[in-house]
Amino acid sequence: MKTHIQLTAAAVLLFFYLVAAVGAQESTERQNKENSNDGKTEAVQPSDKPEAGKSESSDSDQDEKGDTDSGLADKMPEGKSDNNSGEKSESKKSEDQKKGAEDSETKSLAEKARTSFRERFNSKKSESVSKFSKQSDQFLSIFDPILGSVNASTLQVVSGTRQVALGTVVDADGFVLTKASELKGKLGVEMPDGKVLEAKVVGIDKPTDLALLKIEATGLPVGQWSADPTPETGRWLATPKAGENGKATIGVVSVNAREIPPSKPFIGIMMEDAPDDKGVRITSVIERSPADFADVSVDDVIFKLDDIEIKNARDVREAIGQYDVNDRVTLGVLRDDKEIELRLNLGERDKISPESKRSNMQNSMGSVLSRRRKKFPLAFQHDSMLNSKTCGGPIVDLSGKIVGINIARAGRVSSLAIPVSEIRDVIEDLKTGEKAPEKVNAAEIASISRELAEMDEKHSDLPNKKSVLEQKYNQERARVEELNKSISDLKKRLKVIEEKKAVFGNDLKELKKEMSTIEKTRQRLEADLEKLRIGSR
Repeated sequence: MKTHIQLTAAAVLLFFYLVAAVGAQESTERQNKENSNDGKTEAVQPSDKPEAGKSESSDSDQDEKGDTDSGLADKMPEGKSDNNSGEKSESKKSEDQKKGAEDSETKSLAEKARTSFRERFNSKKSESVSKFSKQSDQFLSIFDPILGSVNASTLQVVSGTRQVALGTVVDADGFVLTKASELKGKLGVEMPDGKVLEAKVVGIDKPTDLALLKIEATGLPVGQWSADPTPETGRWLATPKAGENGKATIGVVSVNAREIPPSKPFIGIMMEDAPDDKGVRITSVIERSPADFADVSVDDVIFKLDDIEIKNARDVREAIGQYDVNDRVTLGVLRDDKEIELRLNLGERDKISPESKRSNMQNSMGSVLSRRRKKFPLAFQHDSMLNSKTCGGPIVDLSGKIVGINIARAGRVSSLAIPVSEIRDVIEDLKTGEKAPEKVNAAEIASISRELAEMDEKHSDLPNKKSVLEQKYNQERARVEELNKSISDLKKRLKVIEEKKAVFGNDLKELKKEMSTIEKTRQRLEADLEKLRIGSR
């Protein structure tokens, strides 16, 4: 059966190449035939309309015709325009030029017709090629017979209403294998009928990044696992439900199985040695890096990483080299002459560092890369078009048997799969419950729990301080409100007094004016009285 399918696929591919070759040969024969007939077979007869002749002529044709119409008459000696020899010469030359123009026009039309034919042929050829591209319906149909049973055992893993990965049924009693690092939130598995069943993570294998889910279902279809060694370079493979609208994607093994090395851990800082071997000074913090999220600031001086003393930049690099990506570390930092501690999870240099920005942009073109795409004990590389949410599903060979589980979209044209040889034992370990999330993540859980306990102990008095401060704040707020009320009353009283003051001021002004008038009258009367007394009036 396996040999029959492989031969069928090979025959179809051979047919495609024969179609293209025959088409090319027919085109060549047609062009040779046209050339042997001087273009007469395909040429269109020139139109009698002046516009048609003008549109098809070249610049050189127009210059030659203009010289015939006017320039020649100007060159003839005056009074000899009726000379017979001159007339014959002019007539002959005109006929030759006309014939040359017609020949040129005919050849131009013939070339245009041939160009049009070539364009039609190339268009048909492109359509033929597209029909047999790896993602065309015609090409995918070749793999339908081998994908029937595997399609049923390939399920979508969802978080809410959003697909996060594909899953592979590995046990009829509801066990589904998938990619661990893409799982988030409340998980479910969408069944072929569209119903979503709640899924629980029963085990995680960190080296392979595989997780085993359990759903309440029985009698699930299980695909057949290959007993052959890891597929080698050049083998055709198919991934069910990884393409658009749930179609398969087709690819070829491009690199044999090998260990995939880890990415280097990264804090996300630029640094320089501080004076007197007292640590490293931060000169810049890379945006959206672990250091950025941990509030590391420029001019901070790192003097310790966990229990490792830091004297210079080399110490930092050597210390980080002892950890893995996502490990949680504590930085001892000197800021404004005060020692503080900052905790962060180490990131991936390949994702964050500025020197990787260009390559990451290129790798991300056309596809969403997996969050974890490095550090696998053994994986083979293929060129099937996947993305982050279509990993975790099976990949099969031309016999329809599962040869691996897609584990990462690693680059622009590369995907990674864990071979079956690495998976069988992992599945059995995950079923035992010994790799349940709380056990696998025990160290991280303990570390975070200790950190929370330290925070609670260190800041246990904060609630009391908060209560005292709230009480004092409320007291002062009440006093402010009371004073504001007093100020409002005083402003009202002040307004009344100001109004009375204005009235009294006006009365005082009138009184002063009246007194001044009386004083002047009195002085005048006293002067008159004195004059009367002395008789000098």
